[in-house]
Amino acid sequence: MSVSLPQSGIYGGRGFDIHNVNVASNTLRRSNTSYIRIPIKLPPVRISPSRRKLTPLAAALPVPPPLDLTEDNIKQVLGDARVELGQIFDTSVGITGQVELAELDGPFVKIRMKGRFWHKRSTVLARLANYLKQRIPEILEVDVEDEKQLDDSPENF
Repeated sequence: MSVSLPQSGIYGGRGFDIHNVNVASNTLRRSNTSYIRIPIKLPPVRISPSRRKLTPLAAALPVPPPLDLTEDNIKQVLGDARVELGQIFDTSVGITGQVELAELDGPFVKIRMKGRFWHKRSTVLARLANYLKQRIPEILEVDVEDEKQLDDSPENF
């Protein structure tokens, strides 16, 4: 809302700091730190019936059906994770991180991590493990192929 007041006349010729308008209490802070009360009429806020009840974003998104535990499905879900967890794999800012399936041993999945990630590698692993377990419920554990891959020091990129 824009408020404009004359700098002279009934306000005594003093300047007003318009950034300090408090509409709730109808006060305006003058430059000399005293306050005056100004009647301000605001139109009533009307909320349309369609906006009264909001559904959470997660409830609005379609949930893909669970997949069987196969190497092809794990590779597909890792590809999907690259799209859905885009911030982790954002190549536009020099993030070169890649994750691929290293080994599948029953319900235990081992992945290989290469390159640089935006987040700590342990965070990337945790988010990917969560994503894989949501899409393929048969997975019990997701781990890295080698513990050195969780080291965030530059020489491991």
